[in-house]
Amino acid sequence: MVIKEIPEPEPEPGKVVIQIKAFGINLGAHRVELEGPELSTRIAEAKQIDAVLDLVGNSTILDSLRILRRGGRACLAGWFGGLAPIADFNPLLQMPSGVYLTFFASFVFGTPSFPLSDVPLQEIARKVEQGKFQAKPSRVFRFEDIREAHRVMEANEANGKMVAKL
Repeated sequence: MVIKEIPEPEPEPGKVVIQIKAFGINLGAHRVELEGPELSTRIAEAKQIDAVLDLVGNSTILDSLRILRRGGRACLAGWFGGLAPIADFNPLLQMPSGVYLTFFASFVFGTPSFPLSDVPLQEIARKVEQGKFQAKPSRVFRFEDIREAHRVMEANEANGKMVAKL
């Protein structure tokens, strides 16, 4: 599991952070790029990126693969862009040679094939306490206000994780 620490300054919504790391040490954000179609054609670091966690999904994963260096890894872990399949997907013709594509499905958490003990929860909690990871919800609702929480979510006004207190 790769955990991204909050870059300083924190990027605006809809922007992509390109981080520079050396010997496992985060050296900070080099710059911020606006996410969009064909990002691979707009960044100088294309073909030099070690890893991509693609949360948009099928609509961007082929482009995510194009920015990886040989031996780089892309993990498809979300579907913010919808669940439409990749049209006529042909890995031999559409994937760069020498890159790895993996898939993470949260519904396997807690199963024998992906036990919760594999997740470094104590380390995550410690880094949240230290302020290294952003864990503050964007909104907290009382249970009585659950209808408003649904309205906010469906109107795409959440701007982050929301919590409903029971």
